[in-house]
Amino acid sequence: MPRILFTLLKSPFEKNEIHNMEIIAGSNEKCVILFEDAVYYATVKEIRENLLSKNYIIYAIKDELKARGYDAFSEEGVEKIDYEMAIELIMESYDKVVSM
Repeated sequence: MPRILFTLLKSPFEKNEIHNMEIIAGSNEKCVILFEDAVYYATVKEIRENLLSKNYIIYAIKDELKARGYDAFSEEGVEKIDYEMAIELIMESYDKVVSM
């Protein structure tokens, strides 16, 4: 089964991509990296829990969290990463990358 990584940039309040991600990923192993306003997928409890219930691995860019006032953010199921780690995940760790 291919491993799929999604990169999100937009706030879930602007466009919630979870349904589209599920259509694309199906039962494959999946993760999401949250950039820019997409970090709100991690900070809003209901949205975060929805992703976790669908077995997503969630990564949030720590500089993006800090820029939005969430520098102390810490929740189980969300790993804060830097841009270097994001590039490594995108280039080396997953079979497919889908930007939304």
